[in-house]
Amino acid sequence: MILQFHIPSPPLTHYVELITYYKGYNPPHTIERLLPDGGIDLIIDLTSVPKYIYDNESLTEIQSCKRAWISGMRTEYISIQARAAESEMLVIRFRPGMAWSFLHMPVLEIKDKVVDAELIFGNELLSFREQLLEQAEPVQKFTIAEQYLLKRIKNHCEIHPAIRYCISQIGSNPSQASIREITHKTGYSSKHLISLFGKYAGINPKQYVSVLKFQQAVQLLEKNPGQINWTALALDCGYYDQAHFINEFKRFSGFNPSAYMESRGDYINYIPVR
Repeated sequence: MILQFHIPSPPLTHYVELITYYKGYNPPHTIERLLPDGGIDLIIDLTSVPKYIYDNESLTEIQSCKRAWISGMRTEYISIQARAAESEMLVIRFRPGMAWSFLHMPVLEIKDKVVDAELIFGNELLSFREQLLEQAEPVQKFTIAEQYLLKRIKNHCEIHPAIRYCISQIGSNPSQASIREITHKTGYSSKHLISLFGKYAGINPKQYVSVLKFQQAVQLLEKNPGQINWTALALDCGYYDQAHFINEFKRFSGFNPSAYMESRGDYINYIPVR
């Protein structure tokens, strides 16, 4: 398997957190559960084989994804295809609040959805994909990706300063974030801030805090898998008590924390299902 990561150079690095290229991913399982992680991705499939999304309960196919798609901000897990006859993808992870600069539309419209990228970007997306296919080496693909993304942010590069402030405050310490206090400091009403947050971040502030607290818990579990004080972990991540932590963890992952530790796979936020 080939797996390479690329951090874009300025000014693009202010908008794109990471570009990942992989080829030949062939795990033993066919379906995996992808957990909410507070991010929005543009996925470019460099094969001609469709990839599928499945119903979380029955694991039957409910959506086919071809060529390229956008995975919006998620507040629930999804079940996706893990193993395919062919696998080669370029994945672009936007920084929080910055996907708007590329989508040129309210990001809330794709919340908890996986959307055909051609519907948003049009034929230019297909041209971008063709350029990627023409390049043999990952480093060349990263260069093409940067060039395309820089064109997309032209005249759409700034997000609302209140949203930039909110994302920064929440992201720096999600377990202690107070939406009421943050809202007050922006000078906006709660209703207006929720509207702005949805437009730029693709989710409301309360949901964003919940997802980041969940991710904080996941990161701590990964760091200390054999030495877990469940009560301390719950309090450190801003939950009222252990019961609250378990309920929230199960809402976002489908597992209670103990079952998650037994089921988790090789990559964080990806859980083998079948």
